Amino acid sequence: MVKVKKWDRKKKKAARANYRAEIKSQKYGMVTNVLYVMKDIYRFDKVMFFGCFIFAFSFYFSDLLAVYTDKYVVELAAAGFGSLRLVMICLLLFVGNHVIGYIGNAVGNYQDYIGFAKCSNHIMEKIMKKNMTTDYENNEKSENNDSLNKAREGMFIAGYNTPLNVRGTIRHTINFFTYSAILSVLDIRLVPIIAVPAALSYLIERHKMQWVWNMADNWQVYDRQLEYINSLSNDFSNAKDIRIFGMQTWFEKIFARSFKQRLEWFRQQDAWEFRHNVLRSFIGFIGDFAAYAYVIYLVVNGSIGAGDFVLYFNSIMRLSNAVKDWCNNISGYQWISNNVNYVRAYLEMEDKTNRGEGASVPSGKCEVEFRNVSYTYFGAESPTIKNLSFTLHKGEKLAFVGLNGVGKTTIVKLMCGLYDPTDGEIFLNGVNAKEYNREEYFRLFSTVFQDVSELPVSIAENITGQSDSEIDRERMFDCMKKADIYDKIMSLPEKESTPLCRGVYENSTDLSGGEKQKTALAKALYKDAPVLLLDEPTAALDPIAEQKMYMNYMEFSKEKSCVFISHRLASTRFCDRILLIEDGGIAEYGSHVQLMESGGKYAELFNIQSSYYNDDKKEVGEVE
Repeated sequence: MVKVKKWDRKKKKAARANYRAEIKSQKYGMVTNVLYVMKDIYRFDKVMFFGCFIFAFSFYFSDLLAVYTDKYVVELAAAGFGSLRLVMICLLLFVGNHVIGYIGNAVGNYQDYIGFAKCSNHIMEKIMKKNMTTDYENNEKSENNDSLNKAREGMFIAGYNTPLNVRGTIRHTINFFTYSAILSVLDIRLVPIIAVPAALSYLIERHKMQWVWNMADNWQVYDRQLEYINSLSNDFSNAKDIRIFGMQTWFEKIFARSFKQRLEWFRQQDAWEFRHNVLRSFIGFIGDFAAYAYVIYLVVNGSIGAGDFVLYFNSIMRLSNAVKDWCNNISGYQWISNNVNYVRAYLEMEDKTNRGEGASVPSGKCEVEFRNVSYTYFGAESPTIKNLSFTLHKGEKLAFVGLNGVGKTTIVKLMCGLYDPTDGEIFLNGVNAKEYNREEYFRLFSTVFQDVSELPVSIAENITGQSDSEIDRERMFDCMKKADIYDKIMSLPEKESTPLCRGVYENSTDLSGGEKQKTALAKALYKDAPVLLLDEPTAALDPIAEQKMYMNYMEFSKEKSCVFISHRLASTRFCDRILLIEDGGIAEYGSHVQLMESGGKYAELFNIQSSYYNDDKKEVGEVE
C-alpha cells in the first residue's frame, strides 16, 4: 500500500519554492517561447499560422450571430411572423452564421487533421536532425538522453497546444469584452457576478492540478516500469526467450505488481480531483444561477422582452465560459512554455566539433597520426585510452589486437571523428582533425562496427544510402561480390529490392548475423572512402566465409589506409603492422613474424588460440 502524502502547508510552500526555482532557471520566458513557436509555424506553414486567427474570429462571429439569431427568432415568433424586417434579419443572420461557420469548420478541419500534425512533425524533424548530427559523444551522456526524452515529450505539446492555445485566447478574449458589453447594457453588476465565480473556479482547478503536478514524481517510476515491461514483452527479439524459458509468467507478475502500485496513486488522484470538481461546480453554479435568476426576474416583471431575455440568457453562458476558458488558456501557457524550453534546450545543445568552414579535406590517400591521445568516457573515473601515439601511414594495413575492454573500438571511434580526445591530438595528413568540418571529415572513412544496424528499407538502399534512382547498380553489385553477399541477395524473390525488417514489411527478410556483417562490409566498400576501418568484421562468420573474406581483403583494401580489429589473431597476419593494445596503450607492435619471434604477449595469445584449434583437431583424429 502506498502511503498517502497530505497536501499540507509545508509541502505547499516547498512546492511553490520548487516551482519558482524551476521557472527562474529556464532560459526563455513564456512570451518568448510562444512567439518562438508561432514564428516557426509562420515560416513553414503560413496557412496554419493565419488559420489560428481565422478560426478564432470565425467562431467568435458564428457564436455572436447565433446569439442574435435566437433573439430575433423569438421576437419573430412573438410577432406572428408578420414583420418583414424581422424575417429579413433572421434570414441574414442564419445565412451569415452558416457561411462563417463553414469557414471556421474548414479551417478547423485543416488544423485538426493536417496543421497540428505538421507542427508536431516539424518539431520532431528538428529533434531527429539534432539527434543524428550532434556530436556522437552527446548521445552517450545520460543527462543529454534525459534532455532528449523531455524534448520528445514536449514536442507534441509545443506543436499542438501552442497554436490551439493562441487561437483559443484570441477567441475567448473577444468573447469576454463582447458579452461583458452586452450584459452591461442591462446591468453592469452582472459582469462581476458571472466573472468572479468563474475565476474562482479556475483557481480551484489550478489548486487541483498543483497536487497532480507535484505528486507526479511519485508515480512516474511506475509509469516507466509499465512502459518498459510492455515494450519488452512486445519486442520480437525477445519472443524466443519468452517462450523457451516461460518468461510470460514473470512478465505478468511484475506488470501486476507495478500496476497495483500505480493504481493506488490513481485512487488518490481520483479522490483529490472529485472533491475539487464538486467545489468548482458549486461555485460556478452560484454565479451563473444568480445571473440567470436576475434575468428571469426581469422578464417576468416585464422589464425586458422575450427576445432580450434570450439574448442576455445566452450571453451569461458565453461570458462564464469565456472567463473559464481564458483562465485555462493563460494557465496553459506556462505548461507550454516549460515544454518549449525542453525542446529548445535540446536543439541548442552545444557541439564541440567544427560545424563551419574548415580545412580542405584530402582527395587522395590519407595518413592518420595519434599524438599522446587519451580518452575518458563520460562519468568514468579513469581513461580508457592513455597517452597513445602511433601513425596509420598512407596505404598501410594496420591491425589492433588485445583482450576485451582494452580500448580497440574506442581507438577506431577516435580515428573516424566520433570521439574527440580528452587529451592529445589527432592529425590527418598533418592537419589537426579539429580543423576539418566534421561532416566532411566523416566522408573520409568507411567503417564496419561490431554492432551492425539495418534500416527498414530495401537491401540496395541499406548498402548505398541512396534512393533507388540514384544507385550505381554496377558498383553496388561489385561491392556485394567482394563482400561475398551477392549470391544470397540474388536468391531472394525481389533480389536487391527486398526490404529488411519483417516487423515492418510483409514481404521483407531478416538476414543472419553473418549476412548482416557482409552487407555492412558491402556498404563500407560502396562508400569507397580512402580510410577503411573494420571492427571485428568476421565475428559472426563461419570459418569458411571468414577465410574467403580474408582472401578478398587484399583486393578491396588496395590503395586504402586500413585498420583491422579482431580477436582471432590468425586473421591479422596479412596486415603490415600489428599493435597489441593493453591497459589503454601499445604493449607491443610489429609484423606477425616479428611479434612471434619476440616471444611476448602477442606470441603467448597466438599460441593459446592456435593450441585450442590444434587440440581440437587432435581430439577429432583420436576419435577417428
